[in-house]
Amino acid sequence: MIAAFGDRINQTALLSIVVYVMGNTAKFSADIMFWAILPAVILGPFAVILIDRWDRQRTMVVSDSARAILALSLPILMFYVHHHYVIYAVVFLMGTFSALFAPSRLAIIPSLVPRELLMPANAIASQAGTVATLIAMPVGGWIVENCGRNMSFVINAITYLVSACLILALRPSQDKGFRSGIGRLHRPMEDLRLGLQFIWKAQAVFFYILFSGLTQCLVAIFFVCFFSYGVDILGQTVGGTNLLFGSLGLGMAGGALWLGRFSKFGERFLWPMMMLMGSGFGIFVLSKIYNPWLSAPMLFGIGFCAVMTMVPIDTFLQKHVPDEFRGRVFVVRGVLVGAAFLVSLQFSKAIIYRLGTLETLQLLGLGAFLLGLGSMGIGRFWIGANAERRNEEGGIKLGT
Repeated sequence: MIAAFGDRINQTALLSIVVYVMGNTAKFSADIMFWAILPAVILGPFAVILIDRWDRQRTMVVSDSARAILALSLPILMFYVHHHYVIYAVVFLMGTFSALFAPSRLAIIPSLVPRELLMPANAIASQAGTVATLIAMPVGGWIVENCGRNMSFVINAITYLVSACLILALRPSQDKGFRSGIGRLHRPMEDLRLGLQFIWKAQAVFFYILFSGLTQCLVAIFFVCFFSYGVDILGQTVGGTNLLFGSLGLGMAGGALWLGRFSKFGERFLWPMMMLMGSGFGIFVLSKIYNPWLSAPMLFGIGFCAVMTMVPIDTFLQKHVPDEFRGRVFVVRGVLVGAAFLVSLQFSKAIIYRLGTLETLQLLGLGAFLLGLGSMGIGRFWIGANAERRNEEGGIKLGT
């Protein structure tokens, strides 16, 4: 949560550079996201091999410490080199360590909580991140406008260091990958082959990973549209756009809280697809709204449905993927999701330029609704019926 708080402040500072220095909100915000996600795609095959072998706690601590150093370096580098490529380079390096941190965090959760509490635990983790977003986005806007961008980067570095110290205090159990690193590095391509083979044979895992990748295509376009919608359509400042983003985060916090209380709903195999349909409907309606006060409750609803699309998938993978494959599965999903995100980012700039922000939001909402509906049909007839029946019997048997 603390690192997420710092990330949001960092993003606010970067957004202010995009709006007030670079101009062309849609293009440069998409470029920054591109360079942040690219490392997950490039380094993904190597991370697949390493995450399940390295000490996950140490990996997370080193990643946070490195990102703290990079956050501090950004204002210094920008002082001497006045070019946006400096921002891209630092964002790329920070994304490199994030590509190691994120799958390690997801893979370690089952060693910290009992199996039956994974859904509430993931909901709480998601809620903590969204609460951090709620606080950080308006606070970050105030800091940027009153204290300057450099202070935002300093605060970001401090949050990474605090996060690293808290991770050191964790005491996981029953996690061989976390405690011993699962041996030394040898036959890396064999490890990669085994991980991909497991995903291919485990039909439910394969289905959810593919669904995550397709969903991420829509997420990338939405975020580019969102900043353009807030600044160019609603006429908001960076601070005002951050407040609207806070409405989205508040919805995600509400969805996570609801999911933690009623976790049985999230365990239904087709639940994420239903929630994606709800998000799509909300995005379509948002494209018809020109008032920030009216857009805020709609963004709340979109966030509410969005978090209930993502959290159940994480929980499913944690429950049903063996520990020796868990890190690899999350990295493979990260590579697919990252690649989908990058491709969509590049298309999003052209789409928004040709169609406009509002028309793009309309198509995006329709696409999300149809993707959810189509995935429900495919999931039901491919593996959904058997998965639900076996889940009622005590667990989904993968790979059949």
